[in-house]
Amino acid sequence: MKKLLVLVAILYTGVLVGTVTQEREPWIVPEEERAVENPLTSSDDLIEEGAELYRKNCLMCHGETGKGDGPATARIKPAPPDLTPEAARERMTDGEIFYKITVGKRPMRGMERKLSEDQRWSLVIFVRSLQGD
Repeated sequence: MKKLLVLVAILYTGVLVGTVTQEREPWIVPEEERAVENPLTSSDDLIEEGAELYRKNCLMCHGETGKGDGPATARIKPAPPDLTPEAARERMTDGEIFYKITVGKRPMRGMERKLSEDQRWSLVIFVRSLQGD
């Protein structure tokens, strides 16, 4: 019994350490991906298309307004970041947002197989609209 308790304590500690490590690990996007420019020009139609895709694929985690407060955040670690602050807008290029949508990073799944390239770019346009663009 004592061995079982020690094993459970070790496993629990490992999960906690892994979660903390995962939360602190930065999401490094290759510079060549950050430099990619959106081939689509923002328009009301593309913002609406991106909004619909966001509602279907992103809202549960990222929240209605991109603040990282979606209904699923109680069950995911690390919680998604707030996409809306000015610092995020200045830090993230369109290419970086597109890359992150495309490849994903646990717990966020990549959308490369689910959404077309143009759909992923329209999501970038929608995210920019959440940031005041």
